Amino acid sequence: MKPDISMFFPAYNEEENIKKIIEDSNSFLKKNSKNYEILIIVYEGSTDNTIPITKELIKKNKHIKLIIQPKNKKGVGYAIKMGFDNAEYPYIFYSDSDNQFDINEFEKFIPYLDKYDIIAGYRMNRQDSFTRIITSKIYNFIVKLIFGVKEKDVDCAFRLVNKKIFKKINLICRWGLGTTELLVKARKNGFKIKQIGVHHFPRKAGSSVFEPKGFSLPKPRVVFDLLKEMFALWKDLHK
Repeated sequence: MKPDISMFFPAYNEEENIKKIIEDSNSFLKKNSKNYEILIIVYEGSTDNTIPITKELIKKNKHIKLIIQPKNKKGVGYAIKMGFDNAEYPYIFYSDSDNQFDINEFEKFIPYLDKYDIIAGYRMNRQDSFTRIITSKIYNFIVKLIFGVKEKDVDCAFRLVNKKIFKKINLICRWGLGTTELLVKARKNGFKIKQIGVHHFPRKAGSSVFEPKGFSLPKPRVVFDLLKEMFALWKDLHK
């Protein structure tokens, strides 16, 4: 029997990408699920046409839903939490909305849906700038050292989660640590995690919120927020 699946995609100024990610997801889900929904979580401070484009697509497809992330609840971690909180179906998949993944590779996850609580993609041949890859490696090393996670690519946003885990897990991170927090708390609570390699592609449109344009080192504010959240997560795990 085909599963019931919720897919969600956080978005911030992704007008050049949002139509493709919605159409690709819809095409995949029509073939591979029984019931499905596509949730687009758009930050209210988005200044381009991401929201109008999504609204136009909703008129043609009842499976698409727009969720506005309030300005006073900024951060990709909060967008991820909103996606999980609003998902209707038991299997919840999420990814970035920048089209650096092929949604069709989600098909690799389907045979493991009933065997694992989280199926975490890891990027094969990552297609980002050299400095961003190095920064990510440093980040992965630090969080593995502090929190004991074993997965290869803790911040990869190509992931399937069984909704039942949220009976035990409460997400608190609001910024870039949100994807990592999920693995940390799942491991602590004894949930089963499966890793699967997925291909990664260069970003062809738009720009990352984590890097200044023209310079690929992380923004100082991003680094500060990550460090602050690491401390908050450590306290939450040890309370």
